[in-house]
Amino acid sequence: MASQASQASIALIEQLTKLGDLYKSGEAGSREGLLGVCSQLISELSHPTESMLRLLWAEPCHHSIIRTGIDVKLFEALASGDEAGQKSELIASKCEPQAEPLLIARMLRHLAAMGTVHETGPDTFAPTLFSNSFTESAYRDSLLFIEDDFQPVHVGIPSFFKENGYKLPTTGLNSPFQHKYQCKGQHMFEYFQSSAPLMGQRFASMMGAWSKGRPRWFQEEYYPVKERLLAGANEDETFLVDVGGGTGHDIEGLREHFGSDIHGKLVLQDRPEIVDIAQVNPQVERMAHDFLTEQPVKGARAYYFHSIIQDWNDEVNTQILKSIVVAMTPRYSKILINDFVVPNQGAVWPQTCLDWELMASLGARHRTEQEHRALYEGAGLKLVGIWSHPQSLDSLLELELA
Repeated sequence: MASQASQASIALIEQLTKLGDLYKSGEAGSREGLLGVCSQLISELSHPTESMLRLLWAEPCHHSIIRTGIDVKLFEALASGDEAGQKSELIASKCEPQAEPLLIARMLRHLAAMGTVHETGPDTFAPTLFSNSFTESAYRDSLLFIEDDFQPVHVGIPSFFKENGYKLPTTGLNSPFQHKYQCKGQHMFEYFQSSAPLMGQRFASMMGAWSKGRPRWFQEEYYPVKERLLAGANEDETFLVDVGGGTGHDIEGLREHFGSDIHGKLVLQDRPEIVDIAQVNPQVERMAHDFLTEQPVKGARAYYFHSIIQDWNDEVNTQILKSIVVAMTPRYSKILINDFVVPNQGAVWPQTCLDWELMASLGARHRTEQEHRALYEGAGLKLVGIWSHPQSLDSLLELELA
């Protein structure tokens, strides 16, 4: 008789076959389903020792090799070749600074074993879409932030909980981040500004990378911008304020997508050092603003928050929202929340790991629909609707004055 594990594996293989057929026919969401089932199948088929070796050996080595590869511009050297690949000695000669060929060969062998590069022949390697991503500053900064700046926070999590009686942090002033960097009483974003501007820039760049390759909230099949925002918008008023919008990837994407259909002003708000490095068209107004203080732009059609609510506890979020409420025009202005709505069952790993990192960095968390609704009602708002996309893990929540 087949073991329970074998029966689970067989069921997953059957799902894989069905999803494969859907993927071939272009069914929305099938790619994401395949990724999830493949991950589960690997877990089911793996012996505990194999799982342990991947977790404790393969992935840490993978991380350190990518980190070293960034320092020697390995991925730029790889990208200079074609699909047939290049010998490791030639790749090493293109690195800056040049690296010992045997070092590069050993690095490339593990990158190939992990699927990050293609091994096209004996000692011959070619780039992949993933390896090429590390030639872009946003992806490099993401790796540098996580490896150099945030991995030490993860290492310190056990001692943080031991010191705090294994109770969850409830504030961004005393979380594992403050424990590691010895800055209790100072929020992570304040620490960026006062002590680690490069860390803050890497974080902002990572948020830009986070949006790449994902459905954007303003796409027609996600949230109906034309019907919900453009229709009825006053041309003489600000159309949208991107509150805490980082370097502008969302507001610039919106501007590019709708072009001349948007008649009102677009405003990007964030900390001064972030709006200074924003990559937006001159048509977008840059404005340094602390979203804990009253919103200076009155009567906008929409005030947009991307991954902001998830960063704060209910008390701070209520303050943030009330600072917008006083600026809103009744029956006209909307607040748009682009954030995760955690299901009561079946959360997937991008949701669960980001929830843990929110705890570690900001003493914050993701919320269920019920928790979102209660938060907004407490700030004098009502939840009008929730829009999602079959290929996205986050949602768009629309709020109006209660």
